[in-house]
Amino acid sequence: MDNKEFYIGWQSQAPAGFARHTRKVIFLLAIIGLAMAITLALLQKKFSTGTFEYGQLTEVKGIYQAFPVPSLRVMYGKDAMGNAVYMTLPLVGYGKAGASGVIRELEMDNGVSFDHKQVVFKGTLIYHDGKALLQIDRHDHPMVSVTEAAEEVPAVQIDLGEVQLTGEILDPKCYFGVMKPGLGKPHRDCAIRCIEGGISPVFYVYNEKGEHQYFLMLDEKGRPMNSELKNYVAEPVSLSARAVQINDWTILYVKSGSIRRTGGISIFKSDIISCRPYHN
Repeated sequence: MDNKEFYIGWQSQAPAGFARHTRKVIFLLAIIGLAMAITLALLQKKFSTGTFEYGQLTEVKGIYQAFPVPSLRVMYGKDAMGNAVYMTLPLVGYGKAGASGVIRELEMDNGVSFDHKQVVFKGTLIYHDGKALLQIDRHDHPMVSVTEAAEEVPAVQIDLGEVQLTGEILDPKCYFGVMKPGLGKPHRDCAIRCIEGGISPVFYVYNEKGEHQYFLMLDEKGRPMNSELKNYVAEPVSLSARAVQINDWTILYVKSGSIRRTGGISIFKSDIISCRPYHN
């Protein structure tokens, strides 16, 4: 007769050899399961560190500029040479709306155009990855003051020439902090509605070297093109444009008919445009 151990399920205790083998298999499966869990976790995209200061109002003083998008040019410090360092904060409205409507109402209330004036707005900050936006809501009474600028600091414009880029059209309000995730197909429907509502679209470029860059988007004549972009939001696309650095943002003057879908690639093989630091 065969002397190998034989185990029947209703027995109260398995034979010693069978039990040892079972423990080895369970231990090996546990190691494999743990390794797979760690690998899958490392392959996932990192959670966004974007911040939306929900419920917290901050007063921000700067020079209002209507072009290229409604924004505040804010001095936030000086460099080692003593030169003023500025940051441009695009403005957005409450919900899925741009800031233009709120600005028009506030200008009518105050009987003055804000363009190139020094204004203080009260709003909610949104920030991530070196960029910041300010949400102004009519219900928060965002207008604090408007005065003539003590000194008009000219905009720094640098023509970077013709470029061809591959990337993704983003809704910056959600991407920079309001929603997580704020890009890709999970966010597509929301992004389309935000851009259609007047929030200035941003073109996001990310290459295989881990470099990334953000661009504001206008048409060839420098006009908003939100309605033209809705069919291309949140998927990889390529485009041709003239790139111009205005202060600390780079503007893409997108050529008509140049936007093309590129397929389901996850890394955009675009060169990062070299931009100069913005100081005055």
